[in-house]
Amino acid sequence: MELLIPSWGELAGWGGVLAATLLFIGIGRLVTAGRAAPETALVAGWGGTCLLLTLWGVATSASLLFPAAFVVLLGLVGCLLPRLAPRAPAWRGMGRILVTSLPLLAVMASARPSLPDTFLNLLPNAAYLYDHGVFPADDRAPSHSLLPGAPYNMQLAAFLVSEIVRRLALNAMIGFNIVLQLGLALLLARLVAGTEDDDTTVPSWSAVALGLLLATLLNPGFVPRYHFSAYSEASVGVATGLAGWFAARALTRLGAGRDAAGDLILLALTLAALVNIKQDSVALALGLVAASLALALLQPPRLRGRAVAALLLAATPAAALYLAWRWYVLGHFAVGELKLLPVDQWRFGLVPPILRSIAGVMAQKAYFFLAAAAALAGLGWRWRRRGFDRTTALAALFAGVAVVYNAALFFTYIAHFGGEIGASAHSYFRYNTHLAPLLMLTLVLLARDVAVPRGWALNRAGRAAAMAAAAASPVIFFPFLRFDLDAPQQRAWLLAAWTSPVLDRDRRLALLLPGDNQSLATMLEALIRFTPPRHFDAELRVVTQLAPATLEALAAENYRFALLSCAPPGFAGVPPAHAALLERADGRWHALSVRAYPAAHLPVRRLDDVAHAPVCLAPQQPAG
Repeated sequence: MELLIPSWGELAGWGGVLAATLLFIGIGRLVTAGRAAPETALVAGWGGTCLLLTLWGVATSASLLFPAAFVVLLGLVGCLLPRLAPRAPAWRGMGRILVTSLPLLAVMASARPSLPDTFLNLLPNAAYLYDHGVFPADDRAPSHSLLPGAPYNMQLAAFLVSEIVRRLALNAMIGFNIVLQLGLALLLARLVAGTEDDDTTVPSWSAVALGLLLATLLNPGFVPRYHFSAYSEASVGVATGLAGWFAARALTRLGAGRDAAGDLILLALTLAALVNIKQDSVALALGLVAASLALALLQPPRLRGRAVAALLLAATPAAALYLAWRWYVLGHFAVGELKLLPVDQWRFGLVPPILRSIAGVMAQKAYFFLAAAAALAGLGWRWRRRGFDRTTALAALFAGVAVVYNAALFFTYIAHFGGEIGASAHSYFRYNTHLAPLLMLTLVLLARDVAVPRGWALNRAGRAAAMAAAAASPVIFFPFLRFDLDAPQQRAWLLAAWTSPVLDRDRRLALLLPGDNQSLATMLEALIRFTPPRHFDAELRVVTQLAPATLEALAAENYRFALLSCAPPGFAGVPPAHAALLERADGRWHALSVRAYPAAHLPVRRLDDVAHAPVCLAPQQPAG
């Protein structure tokens, strides 16, 4: 149970996330003159913040604290100025989603960074912004990131949170991902209740509970391992879903000759949020714009030109942000990001195995792909019966984005991954989960348009069941929500904590990690550099194959201390399957301390996030 109790630092991080959330809502309210619901203002305000900070950061080497202060000012104006601030019904709606999600928030309150990409680039990039106040570059301080030139929109949110609490908030990206999904849940609740165009109406408790379930447990693309971590799947998905929603509303308003300025502003800033979250999110933004333009061409001739011009104008901020970041990366990094293979190495011969792998993924994840097929079938049925309206626009946008995005993924398997990893359609389902929020919005609208004319609705028992499920499911399924509690992850945190005393004495440390595939080494390095007490300048030497002469070789390189993560039989006098801190003194190595790992709190899952052997969760072989 102690692992579920948040530390003061973790609570501070959550407080910073709450403050940043309110600031983003304030900015969204400000730019829409108070017309945006809180959940839509949230994403738009985040997009506007990213646009401002990114353009500042690529144009000057001055600290990002200056535009961040302006962001705080704008957010406060939007939250506090009476004619812009959310009205009482909006606050009650936010209060209901907060209360309904309290069990979930309680389970996630102590969540810590986990999973490989977090330690390879997400956390190092966020730490760099906080430490230096500028974007990294090859000629600036080292970032210790695999991809220092990767997009930064999630890290910019974490930067603002960290500056608010005046410490590097390790849980900032986890918390912000959860907040984004709560925003999606509130929008889904409004759709369930049929009040999406009236933020003065508060969704009922049961509608809010059902919205939360639709955003998480009932969502066919929801994967807690990714969506409740620092990974960008949740942020990309929510931004895609809301951008599709704004585009559908704008298209229907433009098609009716009505004013669509508010939706177009929200669309513009949400596309800016989406386009620079991760490298592949540009394909989603491009798909949304292309599908929206295609639907604009279906408008009556007298309205077609206006609709196309309005959508192109709405896409301009995202295009400016994307091009500015491309200019910065190409001018400041020799590599810095994932790049395509040379054209002569593109593997067009992989097309058949890629198609087979994709078919296999679709069979394994049938729930998601059958739901997508249902949305496409609903599009055809609805268009024939009702023609072009908001529901068909949203379903058509989902179809268009899915086609463009999957084409981009297919191209990436040929032109970037190649080899076995490309042939296996690497992470195909994970990438497709980015479409899940847009899919859920589409399905809810389609289902509502079938149910309402027939008088179908949840009875009292159904509403009670939704509320009970929303409250109980986080507690029942908490082991599936907290992958950071897995034994290999926990043992890596213990190892990092054990290194602190020796790193206080000597910044050079050898990490003896027998049997590691670099997964433990990557996590340990990030924890040592970026978690308290931070040892950012540590000089770490990783050894994964132990031999009788290993320690003497380290002595020859003038290493005084070594961390042994799991002693094999007969090595350095350390009991097998124990961790140890070793010191060389008086011409020999001896153990400063020897520790046994605590028993695993949860069943050990067969995941490849952290290798099991170097943390004594698999049989050890004798050294040499």
